Amino acid sequence: MRVMSKVALCGKRQNERVQMIAETVAPGIRVSPAKEEYRAVLKHPKGGGFPAEGGKVWPNDRFTKRRLAEGSITRDEPAEQEQSKPQERRRPQHGARPEGGNDAA
Repeated sequence: MRVMSKVALCGKRQNERVQMIAETVAPGIRVSPAKEEYRAVLKHPKGGGFPAEGGKVWPNDRFTKRRLAEGSITRDEPAEQEQSKPQERRRPQHGARPEGGNDAA
């Protein structure tokens, strides 16, 4: 059995938290500039600028959503794919019984 110090455990816990947060972050979306003149000007604060040709994957955050709304960038993949994905976490409906039932009478 290996004994670890409190400092080593703290670092291990922090690395586990960072990894867990990285796994839960939503994946980016592939976008391209609406006009070629925007290619050299538009740069995402975290995702960077566009390459000479094609699009780039930007994080799906407020910055990207604002650029999509104003029309300076366009989404390369259809938005329907995102909406058709089932939601991972759902709340039970009000008044719904849990599966298996709890009929104690």
